[in-house]
Amino acid sequence: MESNTKILLYDDYCPLCTWYSGLFVKYKLLKPENRIPFSKADIEILTSIDVEKAKDEIPFFDTKTGRTLYGIDSLLEILGQKLPVIKSIGNLKPVKWFLQRLYKLISYNRKVIVAKKCGHGDFDCSPGFNVFYRVLFMILFFFFNSLMLLPLHNNLFTSLSFYHLSFYQLQTAHLVFVAINCGVAVFLKQKQAIEFLGQVNMLALITILLLLPIMAFSSLVMATESIIVIYLAFLTALIIREYFRRMKYANIILTYKSVIAINLICLAAFLVYVFH
Repeated sequence: MESNTKILLYDDYCPLCTWYSGLFVKYKLLKPENRIPFSKADIEILTSIDVEKAKDEIPFFDTKTGRTLYGIDSLLEILGQKLPVIKSIGNLKPVKWFLQRLYKLISYNRKVIVAKKCGHGDFDCSPGFNVFYRVLFMILFFFFNSLMLLPLHNNLFTSLSFYHLSFYQLQTAHLVFVAINCGVAVFLKQKQAIEFLGQVNMLALITILLLLPIMAFSSLVMATESIIVIYLAFLTALIIREYFRRMKYANIILTYKSVIAINLICLAAFLVYVFH
């Protein structure tokens, strides 16, 4: 376990950061007092690190030497205590290159993933806005969501008596929905447009992921149509609630009410077309 001179700072308004940094404490890679949230960090620590870099890459600060590791270097340093082989492999040039890009993909998009702002008056450790990694994030999960429609079509939707589409019709409806959102985004400012598309992309991903349990359940025990319909109804209500939360986070609700109206109309049309 690391000595008390080494401090890991994490974004306590990011559930992902809180979760994985908590695992370091749970598995005794860090002492509880060596894991400090940005919102409670002393000014002496904040002035000793590169704050702007720390917003993008989690810092691991040694109060004794003044040395700070960031991002993947921080994680490899911590994990390498119990498994030195991880640190050795992680520092291989091609592996390090991939891990750094993967880390940045997650870090730059962590606020899109969780859609949670820092508390009032707290130190804002939100990552910088990186267009490349935001667009890459959206492209990757657009393809993932599109591919996942195939097993959902074959193993879930076709078991419903009121579902009559072919996979190509389902995919076309999905692509039209995506195209409308992209069309709507054209009328927003660039940064807000990308933020909007990132949020609807995450909503689509959440929907797909939450459909997987009922698909697996239906495949294993042949769930009745009533159970599936009830699940889909609850899921729809959950996604609509999450939509409003995320649009509020992205400052869309108050500024662009027409966007909300178009989205809800399109969602209703999509559901009617798919389940008619």
